[in-house]
Amino acid sequence: MEPVTPFDWQRLFIGNEPPLFFLEIIFRVIMIYAFTVVALRYMGKRGQRQMSPFEFVLIIALGSATGDSMFYPEVPILYAWLVVLVVVLLDRLLADLQMRSHKVNTFLEGNPRLLVREGKILDENLYKERLRREELLGLLREQEIANTGEVQYVFLERTGSLGLFRSSNAEQYAGVSTYPDDSKE
Repeated sequence: MEPVTPFDWQRLFIGNEPPLFFLEIIFRVIMIYAFTVVALRYMGKRGQRQMSPFEFVLIIALGSATGDSMFYPEVPILYAWLVVLVVVLLDRLLADLQMRSHKVNTFLEGNPRLLVREGKILDENLYKERLRREELLGLLREQEIANTGEVQYVFLERTGSLGLFRSSNAEQYAGVSTYPDDSKE
């Protein structure tokens, strides 16, 4: 690593690259952002509970952009500012597209998926969401459900959280216990 001259304002803010390099930064951000959004969509809802895919991408991108310029003297501050600006603009653009187009919204965030119907776990839908049965049972325990027969419907929402409709006291369904196997005696 070459010796660094402290407070070299040219290096600190602009860097030593040609001005066209700023367009390359914008191109890189757009390509990485788009790839990350698609990859997270492929990953499914289970990996991002309580956070939209875009908030997740935003956190990753902003952390990387700001971190590099904080630690590496060869990464000018202006590069980080540009990355932050482009990521925020992309996030706003996608949010606007989602508001205007149901197809875009569905592609990016998916639809709620039915996981339990009348106390019966729908294994094929668990598989589609890449959610293990044990994870579902744990999420149901967090909702104070001791047996799947207590619920009429359970959906995996777009956010990764569960939406559930409890059965009335009059109608209980045959179901399975949500207690972990190793706690049974």
